[in-house]
Amino acid sequence: MVLDDWQRIEKVVRWAGLSVNAFALHIGLHRGENLYQIKRGNNGISKELAELIVARYPEISRAWLVTGEGEMFAGGTAVRSMIPVYDTDVICLAQMERLPQPAGQIVLPRAGAVSFAAPLLNRTMEPDLPNGALLLLAAVELADLLPGYAYLVVTDRMAVVRRVLRAEEDPEQLRLVAANPTYGEVRIGEYEIRALYRVKGYVWYEL
Repeated sequence: MVLDDWQRIEKVVRWAGLSVNAFALHIGLHRGENLYQIKRGNNGISKELAELIVARYPEISRAWLVTGEGEMFAGGTAVRSMIPVYDTDVICLAQMERLPQPAGQIVLPRAGAVSFAAPLLNRTMEPDLPNGALLLLAAVELADLLPGYAYLVVTDRMAVVRRVLRAEEDPEQLRLVAANPTYGEVRIGEYEIRALYRVKGYVWYEL
């Protein structure tokens, strides 16, 4: 069965693990309304939109996006990314000059682009991210920052996993907010960021 335009967009959005609005921002659109117009049947998937999606997610077939024919993934098979997994606390890992050999790999076909996975061994983000959860982290550029989401933020003086917000009084200042209210807020300047990783999700094993 050939999916209609909105069904194809929705399938990619779900595979990427984002909301429609976050997906729109992630591919370079100013707002999700452009995509919701497709849902309402007012627009189709243009070649320009397909190019934006494929530029961000090269695993997706451009031809499938535009026509609905063939397979969703380029090459005709679902891309199953092998994600390197580390057993070192993600904060310690982020402060290392060079990453060690991974402890293993996991396959999560629907995780989208993930750089690596490592455990968060503190309670700063509880209950959002449980102590001991294996975080799925994707390297992103500062220009792609989506305020309100959880990130691993690395500077020369620290590494933290926090929800990142822009300071209202100075948009070049970032507020790093813990989900756990017992931990204080940290503020940094954009210029201090050495590396930035979006928390795409987590894996939690309850023993």
